Amino acid sequence: MEGDIGAARRLSSVLVILLVLPLFSSVQAEGGSALIEEASFGIVDYATVESANLSTTLEVHELTGLSANITLLLKVESLEGALLSNETQNVSELSAFEERNLSVTFTDLPYGYSKVSAELLGEVGMNTSTHLSTITRTVQRLRPLSISLGGLGSVVAEPLNQDGSSTTNLSLHDGDYLRVEFPLINNGDINWTGGAVVELDNNGQHEQVLAQNVIVEASSSHVVVVEPTLQLTEGVIDWWINLTGDLGDESGTHALNGSWAVGPPPLPVLEGVLTSDSDAVEAGETLTFHLQVWNNGTVAYNGGLSCFEDELVVLNVSAASIAPGTSLNWTFERSAKPMMVECETLDGRVAPGSNFPVVLDIAMPSAVFESAGSTTPTLSGGPWHKGDTVAANLLLRNTGALDGRVRLVLAMESTIAQGAWVELSEGSAGEVASSMQLLSDGLQTLSWSLESDNGLVVGADEGDLDIAIRVQQSIGLSITDVNSSTNDGVQFDVELTLDEGSERNVRLQVGYETGDSTVFLQENDLLLQQGIQQFSFSFGDVEADSLVAQISPVGWLIGPGPLATSASLPDDPTVFWVEFDEKTNPIRPVQGEAAEVNLILRQSGPFLDSRGDVWIVDSYGSSLAKVNSPAWGGQSEVTFSMEIIWPKGSNVALQALWHVNGDVVNDETSYVSGEPVVEASNEWPLAAIVWGLMLGGGISLVLRLRARKQLEPGAEKKAKPSKSTLSTPTSSDEKREVSCPECDRRLRVPVSYSGKVGCPDCSFKFAVEAPVAPSAPPEDEVGDDDVELHEPVEEKPPAKIEVGCPECGQTLRIPSSYDGSVRCPACTQVFKSHEGIHQA
Repeated sequence: MEGDIGAARRLSSVLVILLVLPLFSSVQAEGGSALIEEASFGIVDYATVESANLSTTLEVHELTGLSANITLLLKVESLEGALLSNETQNVSELSAFEERNLSVTFTDLPYGYSKVSAELLGEVGMNTSTHLSTITRTVQRLRPLSISLGGLGSVVAEPLNQDGSSTTNLSLHDGDYLRVEFPLINNGDINWTGGAVVELDNNGQHEQVLAQNVIVEASSSHVVVVEPTLQLTEGVIDWWINLTGDLGDESGTHALNGSWAVGPPPLPVLEGVLTSDSDAVEAGETLTFHLQVWNNGTVAYNGGLSCFEDELVVLNVSAASIAPGTSLNWTFERSAKPMMVECETLDGRVAPGSNFPVVLDIAMPSAVFESAGSTTPTLSGGPWHKGDTVAANLLLRNTGALDGRVRLVLAMESTIAQGAWVELSEGSAGEVASSMQLLSDGLQTLSWSLESDNGLVVGADEGDLDIAIRVQQSIGLSITDVNSSTNDGVQFDVELTLDEGSERNVRLQVGYETGDSTVFLQENDLLLQQGIQQFSFSFGDVEADSLVAQISPVGWLIGPGPLATSASLPDDPTVFWVEFDEKTNPIRPVQGEAAEVNLILRQSGPFLDSRGDVWIVDSYGSSLAKVNSPAWGGQSEVTFSMEIIWPKGSNVALQALWHVNGDVVNDETSYVSGEPVVEASNEWPLAAIVWGLMLGGGISLVLRLRARKQLEPGAEKKAKPSKSTLSTPTSSDEKREVSCPECDRRLRVPVSYSGKVGCPDCSFKFAVEAPVAPSAPPEDEVGDDDVELHEPVEEKPPAKIEVGCPECGQTLRIPSSYDGSVRCPACTQVFKSHEGIHQA
């Protein structure tokens, strides 16, 4: 039985081992777990340091019994979470259950509060109550010591009676004692302990007063009060103040000096009683105050009376006259809440036996407002330009016994902006806000204060903030690239140029003016960035005198400069063109000879006195001539001639190129070239004449012999004439001149020639008759080289026809055989010759 039990136990142990072994292997595969021991971290929350680097130690523990590979990440962040510095510290491998102490340094700590954190990366375990993977602390880097006196006007002398009470006068008088008050300002984060030496000199009386062990907390101010023992005499009192002790390395005002006037000295003895009905009202209701003042002195009191509620004037009597042994009463109201009201005399000296100032403390259940975070308002909306609005807000909590309301008031120079009342119930928190438009530029002081008409504000309830205000932003507005086309109508660009600074919302309106009215076709709200931005517009075909564009700011105050502009619509463009004249001089030039080509320059539209180079090129693109176009002389058409060397070819194609007004206009045409004419020689053919005479003589002799033989047998018979009679050719070099009836050119032709003559200039053929009937000239005889001789052929001379422009009806004369394109000189319409209106 026991053996069975033992076997069962052994089997159970084996099963347990088999189940546990895989778990160990998986843990071994996963690696160790490292964490930071929280208690070992050497930085506590809100620790203060003076250096930009903070060094400390921490312990990293391996908790699972395995080795761990980790890296330590050290970060410095602002309270808002912005990363300021980030460093990684490598850590060698941790062995099982190792507890390693590490030294770490956080760098680049900013002045003020920031967060430092140490975070483990790599084989990190789960957080426990004592060990963490990330530890974060809030630290404060202290600003260096910076102690300074206030300004010259901050040193105040208060006249006192002999018992040390205030005379309630605002100025020093003969017989007064005085109290000197001056502020010390610590702009650093390190408390200052030191002293001040105050020296006074009044009409030979000299006194030195030491203020020792003066403590000024960090980032705060402290008013030092000293009371010298000398009694003032009429005249001037000079004073000097010097700080002593460790003044730090920062610059500041450590010494001041100045002087006060001591006026001359029985005085009225005033007794005041200030009462209220606070027992009969609750917070928020109307609280009534009564002030009664008696003059128990021997002289009248002529001066002012003023009552203050927490430095706010609630009663101001500028001229109160109280005769000796009489009294006067004043009443004023306030909203009921806990407060202290103090009444004092103004502008009138009273005897030391007076009980002024009179103070009344009001205590009642009410709301109590105090800061729930920052003690100064947060400003938003910057960076600011003149005309922008600055917004301020502050989080408050009502810690009083009743509900109440509070508001934030902003002031700059003479401008005051009161925020909306915020109702806060007992124990609740809320945000008060106010906004103000900035009407000046430069470095300005924004004053703020908290007001409540049914509650008490404790802690910081007012202050000043300095803000930098840039000059106003302006927008440059212009209309550019205005053009007009038949297809797209009027097109233009509007260019907006925003001065450097913030982006701005504007409303852009574009349209046109016609007569006395303005029509805006488009309106767009735009967000402009600083710099130049361009917007394109197309209006189509509009009847307008000019284009207009105007802008208006949306939610901001724009700087100086025009808010609207206009631009004229473009005129019809000036059109230039060039044309060849139909004729050249000579009319049919021959290759290689100089010829004049006539060109006609025209323009339409607005007149422009533009000139430019005119080129004539042949069909191969070779330049034949170049001249500058002639002056227009106030006309829209000008004709001039250009001389060229006539190129080869029976039909010469020419192109005219005119560079004018930034464009190139051209025209093409072709002319028929003339053929070279070879003139016959004028020398006598002596050899031919001799041989002709000899041949004629021989023939004549033979004929005579035959005639005699025929007459001898029968004289009655008549001899038959020869069928072939050879006339002696007449050769003469005389020529005569004839005129071409078409172009009046003078031509030389042989005197005996009758037939057709072709003019080499105009190609016109006409008939000439010889004055006598000459024999036919030899075939190889040719006349003047300028004359072409033709057999008489019945041929009509070429004529010109008139056609009308189909666009404007202008009459044009063109050759009847011409079937090409024609350009109307009046309207520049180009049409085919057969499309024209043929006229008789």
